Amino acid sequence: MTRRKKVLLLLCLAAFLACVFFFRQYLPAPGSSDEGAYEIYSRHYVMITGREDGDFWDRVYESALEEGKKRGAYVERFGGDLAVEYGRKELLKLAIQASVDGIIIPGDEEEETMALLEEAVEQGIPVVNVLQDSMGSARQCFVGNNSYNLGQDYGRQILGILGAEADGERMFVSEPVSVLVLVDEGRTDSSQNLVLLGIRETLENQLLNSSMVTVETRPVDNSRSFSSEESIRDIFLNPEKLPDILVCLSAVHTKCAYQAAVDYNKVGSVQMLGYYDSDAILEAVAKNILYSTTALDTEQMGRLCVEALDEYVETGYTNSYMAVDTRLIRAEEAERLVERE
Repeated sequence: MTRRKKVLLLLCLAAFLACVFFFRQYLPAPGSSDEGAYEIYSRHYVMITGREDGDFWDRVYESALEEGKKRGAYVERFGGDLAVEYGRKELLKLAIQASVDGIIIPGDEEEETMALLEEAVEQGIPVVNVLQDSMGSARQCFVGNNSYNLGQDYGRQILGILGAEADGERMFVSEPVSVLVLVDEGRTDSSQNLVLLGIRETLENQLLNSSMVTVETRPVDNSRSFSSEESIRDIFLNPEKLPDILVCLSAVHTKCAYQAAVDYNKVGSVQMLGYYDSDAILEAVAKNILYSTTALDTEQMGRLCVEALDEYVETGYTNSYMAVDTRLIRAEEAERLVERE
C-alpha cells in the first residue's frame, strides 16, 4: 500500500470516528424546533417497547426521557420512527450492535431473548427489564409491579363485587360465579400465571365455599392489528358463556372489552375489572361500564428505569428489583379525574 493510500485510509477512519463521537455525544435537544440546537449527553440509552399499548408506553418513555435529560443521558425510543416495523428481538440485536450505554426493554423468558440479554451484558451494556421480567436472565434490574400482589388486588376487587364485608370476615357465595381472565397468548414470562395464582388464593382464603367461584383464562391473540378486538368480541357474541366477571390485564384488552360491552348491549351483564388509566378508560369507569381499573405509576416507572441504568453505570451495581406503585380507581375518583382533565 502506498503512503498516499495509507494517509487517505487514516483520514477516512478519523472522519468516521468523529461522526460516531458527534452522534453519541451531541444529539438534538428533544422537542426542540431549532434544528441548530444541540445538547451534550454523556450516555445514550435506548427503550424498546413494541407498538402494543402505545399510550401506556408513551407515558413511560416521556418520563424516562425527562429523567435522562436531568442526568445528562439521552433516552431514545429505539425503532419508534422507522418505516419498517421490527420486533423486539430484532431491535435488541440492533441496540447491541450499536454499542449503546444501556437498554430498557420488557422481558420474556424465551431462549433467544435470554441469550441476547446475556450477550448485551457481556459486551458491557446494562439491561433493565420493565413491566415484564426475564427471570433468571443476566439483566441488571426489573422495574415493575409484583404480579402476585396484583393478582391479590384483583381478587379483593372480585370479593367486593360479590359483596364481601370490609372487616375481612370469610363469606359464603350462594350462587355459582364465573370469572374469566384475559391473558396475552404471546406472553412467555410467568407474570400472568402469578396474577392467576394471586386471584385464586385470595378467593380461597376469603370464601367459605370457593368452589362456587370458577376462575378460567381466555388467551387473546395480539399477533396482528384488530386480532385482540376480534378475540374479545367473540366472548360477547356467545351470551350463554358470558362470564359474570371479566378481568383485563392490559390497556388494550380493557379498551376492547368495554367497547364490546357497549356495542353488544352487555353493560351491567358482566362486571369488568380494567387496567391502566387512559382518559377513555377513566371515562368508562366513571360511567360504571368498568367496575374499576388498576393504574401503574408510569412516571415512576420511566424514572426508575433511568435511575437503575445510571446507578449501574456509575457504581457497577443496582437493585435487582424496583417496585412501581399501583392504585385502584373506582367510579367516584374516575369522575373527579375526568373532570380535572
